[in-house]
Amino acid sequence: MIKRTYTLIVPLALFATSFYSCKKIDQSPDYPFTITVKTLEDSTRIQNAKVEIYVPPTIGSKVTFVASTDEKGEVSFEYDKDAVFNVRATRGSSQANSTPTYIGCTYVRLEPNKHVYQTVYIRPYDPEAPGCTL
Repeated sequence: MIKRTYTLIVPLALFATSFYSCKKIDQSPDYPFTITVKTLEDSTRIQNAKVEIYVPPTIGSKVTFVASTDEKGEVSFEYDKDAVFNVRATRGSSQANSTPTYIGCTYVRLEPNKHVYQTVYIRPYDPEAPGCTL
């Protein structure tokens, strides 16, 4: 009796789990992300801040994104691979003077088919502690 039960249950269990484990894998996922720039002092969103997205220099990749924040202090990007990027936001530099007035740094970890949001807090630039490097 027990042997008959096992011969019925085992194939049925294998059959049922074969459908459960067949999950379709997305072969070309999207990696959208949005960076928000705020001041460290009062979390005010900053318009027209320059946002630079880049791979750490030790990796040897040349992937970079550069854009300015919109009226909500945000800028959005999309990449086609899983990645971790450094993020640098600056405000106040001009063509004649490349030293920013404000600077902030962080990183962003992209996830497949998930919109990732990251905030960069900027503070007054200090030449003694220049922040992150490109």
